[in-house]
Amino acid sequence: MEPMLIEVYRGMLKAHPDNCSVDRILEDPELRGEFLGLVRADGAPQSEFEILHGLTNLRKRNKLPRRDD
Repeated sequence: MEPMLIEVYRGMLKAHPDNCSVDRILEDPELRGEFLGLVRADGAPQSEFEILHGLTNLRKRNKLPRRDD
C-alpha cells in the first residue's frame, strides 16, 4: 500500500501546490476526503484509520515527496 499512498500524495501536491501537506490532509475534511477517495479508487480495501496511519508513518520515515520535488 505504501507505493500507492506515495503516488496519491504526489498527485495531491500537484493538484494543491499551495496548501497540501500531511497535516492539512489529516485536519481538513475536504482534503482528507479527496485523499481517501483517490486511495480507494486505486482499490485499497483498508479502513480510513489504516490509510491515514500509513500516510503518517510515511511522513515520519521521510518517505514522502516534498512540494519542490
